[in-house]
Amino acid sequence: MRVLELPSWYLPQGGHFVRHQALALREQGVEVAILANVTMPWGEYIRHAFDGRYPIRPFFTEEEGIPLLRHYFRAVPKCEMPNIRLWAKQTARLYDLYVSRYGHPDIIHVHSSTWGAYAASLIKKKWGTPYVVTEHRGMFGCRCQMAREFFVPAYDPFFREGFSNADYIIPVGDLLIPKIRKYLTRDVPIKVVSNIVDTDFFVPGTDPKPHAPFRWISVNGYYPVKGYDILLPAFDSVCDSGADVTLTLVGENFEQAGFQAILAQCRHKDKIRFTGELNREGVRRELHNADALVISSRVESQSVVVLEALSCGLPIAATEVVPSYTLHKESGIRVAVEQPNLLADAMIQVMNRYASFSPELAHAHAARIAHKDVVSKQLIDVYNAVLASK
Repeated sequence: MRVLELPSWYLPQGGHFVRHQALALREQGVEVAILANVTMPWGEYIRHAFDGRYPIRPFFTEEEGIPLLRHYFRAVPKCEMPNIRLWAKQTARLYDLYVSRYGHPDIIHVHSSTWGAYAASLIKKKWGTPYVVTEHRGMFGCRCQMAREFFVPAYDPFFREGFSNADYIIPVGDLLIPKIRKYLTRDVPIKVVSNIVDTDFFVPGTDPKPHAPFRWISVNGYYPVKGYDILLPAFDSVCDSGADVTLTLVGENFEQAGFQAILAQCRHKDKIRFTGELNREGVRRELHNADALVISSRVESQSVVVLEALSCGLPIAATEVVPSYTLHKESGIRVAVEQPNLLADAMIQVMNRYASFSPELAHAHAARIAHKDVVSKQLIDVYNAVLASK
């Protein structure tokens, strides 16, 4: 079987999950390649205009043994709708270039409907190549006003064409499905398949727990959708309850004015520790040093860090944007978004019930849904179902 991964964004602009999936599929005997039309911030292009870091022409390369056709797309400033069409048409032309070297794949695997699914629909119209779409965007969960406002009417034609022409849709969480269905003009099979997490790497630590003080951790950079204006008031409430706690924040952008304004209002900021952005070894170290994870997000599709924390055996207090199939009652508590008091109550409940949580069961649950072999075999089942229907 030959699969072409078509991400809507890719390295160096994120998209590590695409490579992880490609490597996992290859281990299962699938021949995998990646077509990446990467949109970079204009500042990056300008800073490296003469050093050749971002070539103007597309080029073939190989990364960790995976064949890759890469191109750097120059978006026109302040022209969003024309850029969507231009990116999709250019991606379709890149597919032609890929075919000239490797021939047609059996199936295209799109990552995110914005706007890889629309590009794949153009390819399918021309060549008939079937495609599936994994939807990663948590905005489709529509659990807050910010998410609902994302879906402007101008996007509707792209979503309708990208989803409706797909041969299968694979959201990473069940909360994304209702919004996706609203764009379908025909019946398209839908199946939830988790993101991949290295559950052989993220394993429970050996430290006796809980610590004193009790150590909370959040692994999310500062972005409005991550809800730090919810988390810090909730943390204040937990401290005010008399609980002896600390909070470690792992990630980037905490120096930004928006977060600094939130931090200035925090009464217990002296109990907060910042690590900066960490590699996966650093994230695992911090998860091992923590007692529990807290997620205050307004928007998540599934939350990879929740899976990593579960795999490390941590209980979790989270907002309901984390799917229930990811975070079951035995390993954590889910509450409504944008409710600091409810999140504080969940954190206190986790601490009070700590002895009842099983690190071994949490790890086993994460492995059952997110281990690379489990996920890749589920994807291969989807591919086979699509190809059998042709």
